[in-house]
This record gives sequence, C-alpha cells and structure tokens, in this order.
Amino acid sequence: HFYDMIPLGTAVFLRGLISAGNHNGDRGVIIQYSSATQRYLVELGETGETLSVKPENILQQIHVKIHGIISQPDLNGCTG
Repeated sequence: HFYDMIPLGTAVFLRGLISAGNHNGDRGVIIQYSSATQRYLVELGETGETLSVKPENILQQIHVKIHGIISQPDLNGCTG
C-alpha cells in the first residue's frame, strides 16, 4: 500500500474528464487501483458502470465535524 493511494471503498466525484466528459460530476466508489496504469477503477453509483480514472480526475468525498470554533461556538458539533 502507498501512503498517497485513495482507499478502496472511498466515495468520490469525477471531474475534468475529457473522453468521458458526460461523467463529470458523477458520484462513484473506488473499487480497485492499478499500479500498472496508475488509475483507479470507479464504480458509478447510479448505473453501476465502471470507469478507469486518473487520480487528478477524482475528488474524494469526505465528511467533517466542526469543533474548537471560539468565535461561533454554535457551529461546533456541526457536520458537513
């Protein structure tokens, strides 16, 4: 495993695709990484279709929880 690999099962958005530009903005899940091609295999959520995608065309979907805000404490505990 490499420290900079996106873990399998990570939810992602696709962006900057040229040959499959119709999939820009689509959501999917990382199901495989090929070190030979240095691409991720992404399974699209709506169709189940799979695409081989370069890392720079992937935006990880993450969840965060806010804490430690002093100026606006009502935001602490909020998630997004």
